[in-house]
Amino acid sequence: MARMAFFENISTAGKIFLLLGLIFLCTLLTAFIGFLIGKLYLGVDMAMLGNYIAEPKTSEAIAFTRFFQSLSQVGTFILPVLFFSYLVSSNPFHYLKLADKPKTISLSVSFLIVFTILPFINYLEYINQHFHLPDMLAGIEEWIKEKEAAAAYLTTVIIKTKTFPGLLMSILIAAVLPAIGEELLFRGVILKLTNDITKHIHWAIIISAVLFSAFHLQFYGFLPRFALGLVLGYVFVITNNIWVPIFLHFVNNASAIIVFNLHYNGYIKTSMEDFGALDNPVYVIGSLLITLWMISIIYNKERFSFK
Repeated sequence: MARMAFFENISTAGKIFLLLGLIFLCTLLTAFIGFLIGKLYLGVDMAMLGNYIAEPKTSEAIAFTRFFQSLSQVGTFILPVLFFSYLVSSNPFHYLKLADKPKTISLSVSFLIVFTILPFINYLEYINQHFHLPDMLAGIEEWIKEKEAAAAYLTTVIIKTKTFPGLLMSILIAAVLPAIGEELLFRGVILKLTNDITKHIHWAIIISAVLFSAFHLQFYGFLPRFALGLVLGYVFVITNNIWVPIFLHFVNNASAIIVFNLHYNGYIKTSMEDFGALDNPVYVIGSLLITLWMISIIYNKERFSFK
């Protein structure tokens, strides 16, 4: 006999409020647990732990920041989605599109898409970086730049390493967990709920991509992250399988981490920001067209129709 889900028949609005409530509660709970563990293990007060996360300059602060970041990924993305799917579906794995094994061709083409789209993504980032707010909003723009710099510094601290075990840990924190958590939330749940509201899968993909990019709170990276969100959304809908966008998301993040550390340790001259960047507009347009062609390959192989 199938298990009865407690909130399977509530409205879409009710499901949205349920999801938001679970995200809020799980985020608070895991943050509290993280600080409690830090306090007990490191023997410092909560204020000091907050300073560790804000400015992780010592080895102790960096270690705690990495631990806290990992716990936050689980608390903000993975746990809420798992609880939510359990409460709204009698078959959570089917609801999240986790049950079926992904096709090898879809995974292989998704791997290539990460690199074929790079010139186009970097061009969008160039446009985004040169976007300026009106003079009357100069104070807001300065605040945004400060937040962007702080986020970039924190990311650098988390992923930079000089050892192979450290590289694996960086990939776990900044590639594995975000790929699983963010895809489960934004593609596995939010895209589905948005489609229930709009009754239009393309609008659902676009809106979920906007929310995906906005959630990162990085104004000067909004356009490239939005474009990546579109690709992830369409790949998810075409394959009807969450493992494919999870894999694509993982490869995107992991490759950036690897390139960053190769440059950081002096093995290559190309920085992470410049990797795949091409100034020639022909290459940029070609990047987009090749990527669209590869998405069409997945579409033809999967033979899954938009609903």
